[in-house]
Amino acid sequence: MKDTMLAVVKERPELGIVIKSIPIPKPQEGELLVKVKLASICGTDIDIYDWNQWAKSHIEPPIVIGHEIVGEVLKINGENPAGIKIGDLVSSETHIFCGKCSQCKIGNKHVCEKMQLFGIGRNGGFAQYTTIPIRTSWKNDKSIPLEAMSSQEPLGNAVHAVTKAGVKGKTVLVIGLGPIGLCAVAVAKAYGATKVIAVNRGEYRRNLAKRMGVDEVYDVFPEEYLNKMDIVLEMSGNETAIKTAFEAVKITGTIIIFGIPKKEIALDFGKYFIDKELTVKGVFGRLIWDTWHQASDLLKSGKIDLITIITHRFPLSEFEKAMEVMKSGKCGKILLEP
Repeated sequence: MKDTMLAVVKERPELGIVIKSIPIPKPQEGELLVKVKLASICGTDIDIYDWNQWAKSHIEPPIVIGHEIVGEVLKINGENPAGIKIGDLVSSETHIFCGKCSQCKIGNKHVCEKMQLFGIGRNGGFAQYTTIPIRTSWKNDKSIPLEAMSSQEPLGNAVHAVTKAGVKGKTVLVIGLGPIGLCAVAVAKAYGATKVIAVNRGEYRRNLAKRMGVDEVYDVFPEEYLNKMDIVLEMSGNETAIKTAFEAVKITGTIIIFGIPKKEIALDFGKYFIDKELTVKGVFGRLIWDTWHQASDLLKSGKIDLITIITHRFPLSEFEKAMEVMKSGKCGKILLEP
């Protein structure tokens, strides 16, 4: 094996990234060395690229970015209770938990009080090789397509959101059709929603939603549906969209908040939380490992086809081109090939 590798690095606290050769990492105690097979771009990577307020509060350059990956295990350093073997294909859980804090002890590892984030708080996977803690490595079922393995993490976000909502027999509105919103459409259908309606400004992703099984899709939420949705999944983080979610949901309905706003948002608590007696739940990541089992089962059963939303592939060296397409909104999931 050579000593250096190509990587996408957030080198300085400013707009943009650098694609450069850096030393191949060595797995520390409790880590795997993984040869990255595929990676996929997340909206968080755009935040880091643009160096917005969220990125400024979470990133300390220099750091290799990227957290949605699948790779082949080359080395194992330390205890391995999961039984991972050399040659296995693994994906990474982004939320690296401590296992000792109060949240970890009650089964909430995904919101660990001392959490580190793969590709955000430590070097990630937009590289030819990466290291992953053994405790946050998911051994993939080889019956699942490699392309889908790289995108299980965002699928897991959708599974967590839909499961938390309890959609069976309900009318569901999905606001925002980024890749996770598109996954939410398919997961809601798979989990028995009576009707799934979606709203998204861009036509490209509205068309993808049709391929993912949405019943109705609009560029603007129809007024005739105001106060009639059993459940709203707000996946965009857009201020106007969040307010639409509270107008759309029925009295005593449920709203799941997943999209991260770019700024503070003011809401009429009396009108929404009290008068409508709503249930509002936040979702951060995936339940470890329950959500991963659910996502894997959906992929193995064929109830979810992630290949449908994979629209572009770029070599890692063309990350800048991939980012341009990602920012255009005229794409689904974009894969990177190291």
